[in-house]
Amino acid sequence: MADSSEIDNALVAKLGGDATLLALMPNGVYIEEAPPGMTRFVIVSLVTAIDEPIFGGDGFEDGLYLVDPRALSTSGGDVKAAAARIKTLLHLQPLTVAGYTSMIVHKDGRPGGRVEVDQVDASIRWNKRPAYYRVQMAPV
Repeated sequence: MADSSEIDNALVAKLGGDATLLALMPNGVYIEEAPPGMTRFVIVSLVTAIDEPIFGGDGFEDGLYLVDPRALSTSGGDVKAAAARIKTLLHLQPLTVAGYTSMIVHKDGRPGGRVEVDQVDASIRWNKRPAYYRVQMAPV
């Protein structure tokens, strides 16, 4: 039986396995949050997920993910280049996930906001360039 969390893991593995992206975001790629002390990283978050039935059985899963490269403003990280690399890796590219057949992965817009004030220390700023990616997979 297909496990939806494998889709999350596949996104993180695809991004985290790319040397070009890791050169820009050397602290890695994480689901939901990065460990303390990281200054240049990518966060992958599931925004919504829908299981679409077809003819009374499993049809496909449709997930909307927020993929957010972030850099501490003083770290010199290039979030614009990281966002461009993420688009190259994901937009209209297949995603290999155990138990699934890839239908489509595509950029599905972007939220506003390129700078975020740190929640703990208001003197700290995070540069970011988030985008939404829609991932549709059919269980095999």
